Amino acid sequence: MELAFRNARVVTGDEDFIGSVLVRDGLIVQVDRGAGAVGEDFEGDVLMPGVVDLHTDSLEKHYFPRPNIDWNPVSAAVTHDGCGLSVGVTTVLNSLTLGSFNASAARNTDNLKRLVDGLHEAQNQGMLRADHRIHWRCETTADDLRGRLDVMADHPMTVLFSLMDHTPGQRQYRNLEKHMANWQASGMTETAAQERLAQVRDRQARNADDNRRHVAQIATSRQIPLASHDDESLEHIDEACDLGATVAEFPVTAEAARRARERGMVVVMGGPNLIRGGSYSGNVPAAELAEADLLDAFASDYVPRSLVECAFAMTKPPFGWSLSRAAALVTSAPARAVGLDDRGEIAPGQRADLLRVRLAGDLPLVRGVWTKGARAA
Repeated sequence: MELAFRNARVVTGDEDFIGSVLVRDGLIVQVDRGAGAVGEDFEGDVLMPGVVDLHTDSLEKHYFPRPNIDWNPVSAAVTHDGCGLSVGVTTVLNSLTLGSFNASAARNTDNLKRLVDGLHEAQNQGMLRADHRIHWRCETTADDLRGRLDVMADHPMTVLFSLMDHTPGQRQYRNLEKHMANWQASGMTETAAQERLAQVRDRQARNADDNRRHVAQIATSRQIPLASHDDESLEHIDEACDLGATVAEFPVTAEAARRARERGMVVVMGGPNLIRGGSYSGNVPAAELAEADLLDAFASDYVPRSLVECAFAMTKPPFGWSLSRAAALVTSAPARAVGLDDRGEIAPGQRADLLRVRLAGDLPLVRGVWTKGARAA
C-alpha cells in the first residue's frame, strides 16, 4: 500500500520545512522539500512522528471507570487505544504496578492478570491500532513483589521495568507533613496515620534493598531496559545506575536530574508537570529542568493529551526550542530510551506512525493519525 502527503510542515530529526512524504507498505520511503504535487494536501499543517508514551496509567481508568466497578478488559483496552490515538499517541507503554502499596482494586493480583490478558487479546485480535507494550512498575517495598514479578516478567509485551518506592518522607512524597495531612483529610485519625506510617516504613526496611536488586537482575537477564522512579538525591541516582538503570523517570529534584545526566541516563519528566506549570507534589518543575538543559523526554503519566501539547509548548517562551528539537521529546527520545529504533522520526526506513497537527492559537489539534501507514484516527 502506498500513500503520500504534500504541502506539509514536515518535522524531521533536525529541522522542519514545507515538504512531502511518501509511504509504502507501512514505512516512510521518501522525504522531499517543496510542496509536492501528489498526495493528501496538508494545507501547511504540521506532519510529525507519532507520540511515544513511556508511562501512562490510563488503561486502569478504563478498566475501573468507578471504584469497584470493573469493565470488560478487552473493551477497556479498545477504548483506551482510541482515546490515546485521538491525541496522537501511536506507541503506548502501559505502566502497570507490581507489588501492592495502595488499595487500588485494579492492582490486585486477579484484576492485574485480567487487565493484561485483555490488552494482549485485543492486540492479538487486531482490535488496537496503536502499538501497545507493558512497562512494569515494581514497588520495591512490597511484600508480594517477587511473587507477582516472577509471574509477569516474561509477558511478551514487556519492554520496560522501573523501580519505585512510595514510602512517605522521601522521593515523590518527601513532604511528610503534607502526606500525613492528606491521610487525615481522607478520614484517618492521627493515631491511625502514625500507625500506618510505621507499617509502611517497616515494609520498606524489610524489602526495598533486596527487591531492587531482584528487579535489576530480572531486567538484566532479559536484556530489557530498567528505569528508576522519583529519584531525590545523588545516592538514589548512583544506586540506580549501579543496578543498571538507564532511565531516570520523574526525578523530584534538580540535583538528581543533574546527576542522572552525568551518569548518562535519559531524564524523563511528566507532561502534566510542564503544562500545569509545576508538580502537584511540590517537586522540581519540568520547566526548570528544561531551562537547565537537563530534560530529555516527556511521559504522559496521567494525561495522554499533555504530550502533544508539550511538544508545541516547548517552542514558545521562555524555551524557544525548534519544533524538531521539541517534538523529539515525545517521539524519538522516548523511543530510543527503550530500544524502539524503528520509529519516532520522519526519515526513510522508519515506521510510518505519523500525525497531522494544526495549531488553534497555541493549542495543537490532532487532525489525523496514521500507524504503519494506515489511517487510525
